[in-house]
Amino acid sequence: MKYSPIISLGLILTLLASSGCSRNYVKPRSVVLEEAASQGIMLPSPDEERALFDARERENGQRLLTLLNNRSNRSEADSNYKIGINDEIEVNVFDVPELNLTVKVRDSGFISLPLIGAVEARGKTEGELQELVTKRLSSFVKSPEVAIFLSNYGSQHVAVIGAVSKPGSLSLKKGSNSMLDLISEAGGLTNRAGNYVSFVPAEISGMTAQSDSEARARLSLASYETNRLNESGIEIPIDKILGTRGGIPLEIPVRGGDMVIIPEAGLVTVDGEVNQRGSYELGQRMTVLGALAAAKGINYSAKVDEVEIIRDIGGEKRARLLVNLEKISRGEEPDVRLRDGDIVVVPSEYSRKIRQDTFETITGIINFGVGGQYNVAN
Repeated sequence: MKYSPIISLGLILTLLASSGCSRNYVKPRSVVLEEAASQGIMLPSPDEERALFDARERENGQRLLTLLNNRSNRSEADSNYKIGINDEIEVNVFDVPELNLTVKVRDSGFISLPLIGAVEARGKTEGELQELVTKRLSSFVKSPEVAIFLSNYGSQHVAVIGAVSKPGSLSLKKGSNSMLDLISEAGGLTNRAGNYVSFVPAEISGMTAQSDSEARARLSLASYETNRLNESGIEIPIDKILGTRGGIPLEIPVRGGDMVIIPEAGLVTVDGEVNQRGSYELGQRMTVLGALAAAKGINYSAKVDEVEIIRDIGGEKRARLLVNLEKISRGEEPDVRLRDGDIVVVPSEYSRKIRQDTFETITGIINFGVGGQYNVAN
């Protein structure tokens, strides 16, 4: 008797039959639909599933478009703005340099100016305050030329909370009222930030932001209230706001009372014919290809034209989207941006699965035999 690396075909086939598959066979969606139909069970078609999957994205896009249209005329909004407490006002009077100054609206609603003393500013527009100051100054200055400008909306606050370096209540500055401006003022995103922003307009948040104390009170909301507002917000991909995917940053104007919520990154699960199944942190730009890269790539037996993304769409319902990796890699289909809780399933191509499992099993047996584990008689 001696050890030999040569093993009989019968032994190989016996061990192959008893070893089973190295990985479970993952049925493609098309097979699941066929089997269900054969049993008289009607499941949603891929087109119906896609409609459910895309419904929230379409709704968010429409809500954002409506908001942008409603807030498109910034100059008109500024001219009609009513001055509030803590607003900063620039006063310029031609040929009277001592009257060129910046003043803040006091808690009483008044500002104090040389020569004319206290002037009530709260509740007036820039034009109305300019007219009042001009009238009062005419008793001291002949034909005064007065210009009034708001330099800082100290009475108008936006809550920026979540995965930013300095979350809190921020006052608006004239000319710097985009969402990107506010995120930058809050110290920028942390490395825990997710891949979208939940924008809650004042109409939904119910915050009027007429005082700093009110804005701060909104930040002390119970967690369930914050979650409710997050769910009711308009979801905007973070890369669209930052312009990090080669596009121009999306200009989203904010108003007093708005809330900007940046959720922390969640997890996506990758299963099926990949080299390392598991859950992976959702980066700010994670897509299907990114998730598969995190899972160390796909196996030979992967069915690449029916990769499935499963998403929770609320109400204990899930929607499925089928994507073709070959078309995505060629740019014929867009790479899908993933969300917290998504599941990416790479199904098995049956014929390839059999060939791969056969190859892996025989290779294992041969290596086992070469290692001297089988006694084969002369």
